[in-house]
Amino acid sequence: MSIQNTIRIINRVDNIVAEFKKQYAHSSSISSELKKMSESLHGLTDYLNKLDELKPNNTTNEIDSHMSEINLHMDILNGELDKKDFVRLQKGIKVVKTALKFHPARYSFFEFIIMWIYELVYFV
Repeated sequence: MSIQNTIRIINRVDNIVAEFKKQYAHSSSISSELKKMSESLHGLTDYLNKLDELKPNNTTNEIDSHMSEINLHMDILNGELDKKDFVRLQKGIKVVKTALKFHPARYSFFEFIIMWIYELVYFV
């Protein structure tokens, strides 16, 4: 259950990235970086889906490598996107990072409340 909430938040951020892809289609460098960002988000989602299968050898060790890729894309997009758009994307990534601080395979009512508040503040 907890992984599904995190995946839902990642999909919301991916929707923001898809919106920016349409908006910045005229710039090839921004468009390619947004495409790479979307691929990284899909990779993180796939990894979390594999964690949800609860096989005995699955660990959460690779989350940091996925997040470092996303952070790299954020650093590159920092100078290229408009300030307003970058802040919107940055807030979404902040919610994803906060969601990943909790153990992804365990459901916590406290985590549900925190994520609900973050979504209300950052996505509405």
